[in-house]
Amino acid sequence: MPYKKAYLWVTLVVLLTIPAFWRGYFGQFTDAPWEMHFHAATATGWMILLATQAWAAHRKDRLALHRTLGRASLFYFPLFMASAMVIVWSMAKATAFGDSIIYEAHGEGLGAYDLLSVLAVAWFFHEALKERHNVHVHARFMIGTLFMLLGPVLARLFAIPLFITLGGSYEPPVVFYAALVVAQFVIAGIAVWLWRAAPVKGRRPMAIVALLVAAQLVLFSVARLSDAWRELFMAIGATSPAIWMALGCVIGALVAWRGWQAGKRRPHKDTAPGAVPAE
Repeated sequence: MPYKKAYLWVTLVVLLTIPAFWRGYFGQFTDAPWEMHFHAATATGWMILLATQAWAAHRKDRLALHRTLGRASLFYFPLFMASAMVIVWSMAKATAFGDSIIYEAHGEGLGAYDLLSVLAVAWFFHEALKERHNVHVHARFMIGTLFMLLGPVLARLFAIPLFITLGGSYEPPVVFYAALVVAQFVIAGIAVWLWRAAPVKGRRPMAIVALLVAAQLVLFSVARLSDAWRELFMAIGATSPAIWMALGCVIGALVAWRGWQAGKRRPHKDTAPGAVPAE
């Protein structure tokens, strides 16, 4: 099973969310809107699930826990997707009606970036379930879901020293854009490093992660230049969040069901620890 210390790195990402989102969330916890609480809880829960599964997968006396959490993820994932779609809606609302200079400058770009993240997470989870009998592919697709959450964390962390260094010469939206570019390059670099370290049969997931991280940056940059997309995105902010919650929940449920069913038809000699045999 690859990534023996993955649970430590996932735990580090969880801890990094505190300083990264201190100004926008933790520092004003009681005043934060419900959708931020919902997403913070489900995204943190997803990362804790990844860390615990990675830890259990490398301990023979905890394989039953790995199996149980794998099955539980089928029911948890729709909630995670529902919260992710609600966050996209909240970003559209902030772009249309908010008073943030970041969303005024980059709202439509961030919306396109996040939509790609949501779709990528869904696809990675589907592939992880489908390939759950192939340890090298399964583990890397599961970790791939974490990579789609890294951008917002690292961009905010990198923005702090960049604001200190460049804040007097450049407007905040420009500094934030620079921080996001740096974050994406760092994430892509990590993905490429993990791709090179993987055996041939396990390289595909990290290659896709690296390509998607690059695509996020391109999409963010291009979407910022589209007036048509900005109008459409702001229109999303005028709709009911219940629509996007329901859509995310349905997408999550379909992904979990289809991935699980596909995995039943793909037995592999390198069965993942604790994986349920193909039926």
